[in-house]
Amino acid sequence: MNTRDFEFSKNTSGEKVVGNEGLKVYTRKVFNYMMISLGITAVISYLILRTNLINLFLTVGANGSVGYSGLGLLTVLSPLFITMYMSFSRNITSKGSKIGLFTIAGLEGASISLLVLYAGVHNAFQAFLLAGILFGSMSLYGYTTNRDLLGMGSFLIMALWGLVLVSLFSLFFGGVGIWFSYLSVLVFTGLVAYETQQIKYIYSQVGGYGENADKIAVFCALNLYLDFLNLFTSLLRIMGNSRD
Repeated sequence: MNTRDFEFSKNTSGEKVVGNEGLKVYTRKVFNYMMISLGITAVISYLILRTNLINLFLTVGANGSVGYSGLGLLTVLSPLFITMYMSFSRNITSKGSKIGLFTIAGLEGASISLLVLYAGVHNAFQAFLLAGILFGSMSLYGYTTNRDLLGMGSFLIMALWGLVLVSLFSLFFGGVGIWFSYLSVLVFTGLVAYETQQIKYIYSQVGGYGENADKIAVFCALNLYLDFLNLFTSLLRIMGNSRD
């Protein structure tokens, strides 16, 4: 896909923005939404770890085993349900999609705090750094490559649904092996490149401005946010497991 594929779009002043410049503006908007979401997640996670709020999400059994409380389980599952609602709702507005994105970010902050507590702050820092490198590299590749990643993306999305089903099964019936985290890293690394390239395709179809374009930008940000978050949590589980 190249600049000639992009349609003309108009900015808020009614001026035409052509090709690559308009794409840059639209892509920046997507990543701004994503970075705000990551910021919300980080702040919520920090606040929970620094206070006694962490105890609301955990229960300790008679044998000393630690598990999710009812609130903890609801917090872990809620982002999936909100994401599905946003995906299938036909009437959701741009404002509603932003509320959904930032709500998911807050809930994920609570979930991440439990994982950081288990794996340790040092491992969390290393996992975040490595996830950032992987994400940045694959996002740059997806944005600059002339190769069509649609076929790879379709395969990875099917693999993603498999990961979701295994995650739900393990949540109720016991954990999975460390292989699951390694496979997750591979899947979400590939999805970053595919979904970054999708921003270019979407821009060529809907332009960069207007209610619909803004709403779709939020969904693109949600996809990339979840890719990064799953990269981070998968790497953190790997490092936490090695610590044990």
